[in-house]
Amino acid sequence: MSEEWVLSATMATNTANQEDSGFSIVQALAQELSAGRVDLPSFPDAAARVQQAVSDPNSTSERVARVVSADAGLASRIITMANSTLLHRGGDKVTDLKMAITRIGYQHVRTAALAYASAQLRRAPELKHLRPDLEKCWKESIRVAALTNAIARESQRVRSDEAMLAGLMHNIGKVYIIARVPPDSPVMRDPVRKEQLVMEWYPSIGQALIENWNLPEEIAIAVGGQCDLERNHIGPPDMQDLLIVAVALVAQMGNGARGEDNTISELHAAKLLGLDDSAMVRVMLESQTDLEMLNAALG
Repeated sequence: MSEEWVLSATMATNTANQEDSGFSIVQALAQELSAGRVDLPSFPDAAARVQQAVSDPNSTSERVARVVSADAGLASRIITMANSTLLHRGGDKVTDLKMAITRIGYQHVRTAALAYASAQLRRAPELKHLRPDLEKCWKESIRVAALTNAIARESQRVRSDEAMLAGLMHNIGKVYIIARVPPDSPVMRDPVRKEQLVMEWYPSIGQALIENWNLPEEIAIAVGGQCDLERNHIGPPDMQDLLIVAVALVAQMGNGARGEDNTISELHAAKLLGLDDSAMVRVMLESQTDLEMLNAALG
């Protein structure tokens, strides 16, 4: 696991006000994650077991199906996704879990499991006070996942199943911080300071979480570097480029900018992906349809 982010984050925290319990707690979270300890309240055990099963190169669809079948809600979610318009347009519907897993592939199984886990978090009674924040994070993740899927399809440079998973996971660090930092801490009671804390830490916390869950390394790196708008590298585009563009587009849309006015096509990441202004407009339009289908598939 990369340790650079832990060192830099720790140094940044040490320069902050030591009386600020929010920063000190997030520093403790970073140290926990660097030691391989993940504690996300109300995160279903079944979802964690699925991540382990599909990460094993020797796993079979039958084995993954056995793991999934231990949780009826998760099994239902995967079958729903396998029959969704997003992934299956036409043909017979599947009712067998093993067939559903074979149809959608392991990356989409991960996506379904994480969507299911997110739903459990949002409904957890002990996290009721955080529900508005968790709902906001979910909507952001679905929006970015729809864009990453549309960008992957447009550029044909990155696998769409991994792109969708990266989009869904891009803000898992926000969820972790919100769920773990006590709501009565000074920084969490101040909306401005809370936003600053979350935005500063969520990419690195998210990267560490993804590494702990043994998701593809490319996705972990992309999540950690999603805010690096100045990234400029030689070689073909990768998952980080795709996520940089998607996150920037969502931020721009949130600020009320119109798609045809966007300057995101000037980013090096966008150029590598072959996204000029007209392609960017197509991506934004297609992502609206993907968003509706994702919501139907993931719930």
